[in-house]
Amino acid sequence: MLELHLFVNPLGMRCLRCEKDVLQIDHDLNTKISYQFVPLFNMKTINNTIDLYHLNPHDLAIRQRVSKTLNQVILDYKAALFQGRKRGRHYLLLLQSALIKKGLNYSDELANKIAADSNLDIEMFLEDRQSQLAKQAFRQDQKIANDLGVSETATAVVFNTNDSDYGLMIPNFNYDTLINAFKSGELSPKASLNDLASNYQAPKLKILALRQEVLIGKIE
Repeated sequence: MLELHLFVNPLGMRCLRCEKDVLQIDHDLNTKISYQFVPLFNMKTINNTIDLYHLNPHDLAIRQRVSKTLNQVILDYKAALFQGRKRGRHYLLLLQSALIKKGLNYSDELANKIAADSNLDIEMFLEDRQSQLAKQAFRQDQKIANDLGVSETATAVVFNTNDSDYGLMIPNFNYDTLINAFKSGELSPKASLNDLASNYQAPKLKILALRQEVLIGKIE
């Protein structure tokens, strides 16, 4: 089985496309694939969001508002994940569609509506989105990204459960990168991630205990 972790900007159109690629890959690959979206929060994410929405990068108030919005959107996503990975992913995609495609402004009211549309327990969601547990999960994600050396969004880290000592990092992840490798046999259950790494000249990552950290908090 493959385990894919995609680091995303929850307000980014590019990552919305990457996330949909993951969903399509999950449908098309003739193997089991477990995946999760990991929100990335750093200065690059903030700057990219400011550029994406054509905001003034020199306005400190705008920068603070973007940072605050990204922070709360990620906490909302973590709160949704507490009610199941599928519901959490569904929440994120619905929220991104509302913000990016429909051009709606983020607000508590919008977050609550998306939570209802995702069939979440609203009372639990409202409590969790401000909880210390959500904030801890937020910090854990950023620690994992830092430990893996991930600083750019649309970066995927793939583990093969048959070779759990190593992972493959794929920058600029898209559908073709992974699906073509699988169809050519490079990512079949008998293939190792080492082979794929050499083909893509991507860095290998020694996982050790770090792989267990990545999997902390996974809810089926």
